Amino acid sequence: RLRTRHAERFEGGTAIRHPIAFAELNGGAFQRGGTFNISYVQTDTALTVVPKYYYVNITLFGTDNVLARGPDAAMNYVESKMVNASGKMAKLLGTDVFLDGTGVLSSPIQLDGMVQALDNGSLYAAYGGITRTDLGTAPGDNNAGINGYVLNLPTFTMKGMETAYGSAWFGNENVDLIVTTQAIWNIIWTKILPNQRFMEESNDIAKIGFQSMRWMGASICVDQYCPANYIFGLNTKYIQFWISTLPKYQFGFTGFKEAQNSDDVAGQYLFGGNLLFPAPRLNFMLTGVVA
Repeated sequence: RLRTRHAERFEGGTAIRHPIAFAELNGGAFQRGGTFNISYVQTDTALTVVPKYYYVNITLFGTDNVLARGPDAAMNYVESKMVNASGKMAKLLGTDVFLDGTGVLSSPIQLDGMVQALDNGSLYAAYGGITRTDLGTAPGDNNAGINGYVLNLPTFTMKGMETAYGSAWFGNENVDLIVTTQAIWNIIWTKILPNQRFMEESNDIAKIGFQSMRWMGASICVDQYCPANYIFGLNTKYIQFWISTLPKYQFGFTGFKEAQNSDDVAGQYLFGGNLLFPAPRLNFMLTGVVA
């Protein structure tokens, strides 16, 4: 499963904001009698996303209380439903985190996901309330402003992934997690396997294959909810998963409420928050990978 290092809390307001610096101040060498460039430079702005809300409903028949009681009860059916609800919520969020939340791949009421955040402006002109070209980047410019690195790579090559990795590397910041599907993971495994060396000399049985892969300092993992034909290269230091400070929306439960004209009850398991990438240019996205 994809996990973020940061679980932030937002309190009140209508939006989640994170300041970013996108331009440099004027400066340089000067000599005696020289003048300074004192013109104002706008260096900062803020990425803004609105909270998104999710629910999982649990409905119970009142008559089941008659059956699921005492030593003859077959199971705790309330506990079973709650476990199911947490799994369903994980599936909803785990799926939408990879999509866009703009109405193209997923609804605007769903998470602002990676496909939107890590775009280079070719498909998504804006992210976090900022038009990408306002930061001096043209559509298709990789790793500039709030543009990620995007490459269509129908025939997978390690060189293509190496180029993407290097393009998202700035100073001491680099991708540390690569997420993809099982099918593409298998392709990468096949490419890397010929380079394996057998170091064990205590017996004559060769241990072939990898349970997990670590490449260029990044862990390569499979996520069952990753959309087909994608590889996401992530700098997990710059992934923020925002959650409401209101306990009910921190994967809380509303409690069971009786339905009108019925002995049945229903309650909802809730989440309120969103995903935010404060530095998309430190990430990459390979698309269209099929072989």
